[in-house]
Amino acid sequence: MRTLALIMSTFLMVAVMAGVALPTAEAQVVPTPTLTVFVFGETVGGKQVFSPSQILIPQVPVHLVVTFHNNDTMQHTFSMNDVNGTRWVNTSYVDPGLNVTVEFTVVSMTQVLLTNGTRFAPEAGANGILFYCIPHRDAGMTGQIVLASVPPAAAEKGILLRAYWIGIIGIGITLVWVGITYFVIKSSSRHFVDHSEHVRKGLP
Repeated sequence: MRTLALIMSTFLMVAVMAGVALPTAEAQVVPTPTLTVFVFGETVGGKQVFSPSQILIPQVPVHLVVTFHNNDTMQHTFSMNDVNGTRWVNTSYVDPGLNVTVEFTVVSMTQVLLTNGTRFAPEAGANGILFYCIPHRDAGMTGQIVLASVPPAAAEKGILLRAYWIGIIGIGITLVWVGITYFVIKSSSRHFVDHSEHVRKGLP
């Protein structure tokens, strides 16, 4: 009986350790989403502008792929500086009618990661990360990368399925442990091993 109790105790401990390790094993790395956008450089009403002048991103981090198309009769660029004025993202001068694509990861609204692994703190605009055209920045040809407002997630109702099953398993393990403890105590007590004192005197 003691051997059976020891076997059951060992099995119970293994089950408990597996249950503790389960949430860790289920954890998965969520990949960074990619957003592809087109930005045009053009002249509207005699003024050089980006169209659109705002790139809305749904979240951070996000991998941003920007295709800049020069829809004008003069050269334009799509460029970004850090807070110290150093240029890190740049299409160089794009001739009329041509496209150039740049990509980078917006880790946060205060940090950008380039494809070569370089990180920098981007120059900020009024509402987000500033980008500009080198020859026409002073003329107002600027734009911003803006984090779109996301409504708060609705609170979950009820009990999470994982928590429910962990509770059920815990109750089951507790009952099994109580049963094993009972049989261990019973098998080790002299009152249950030696039955001579339970035999009524005067009877066969």
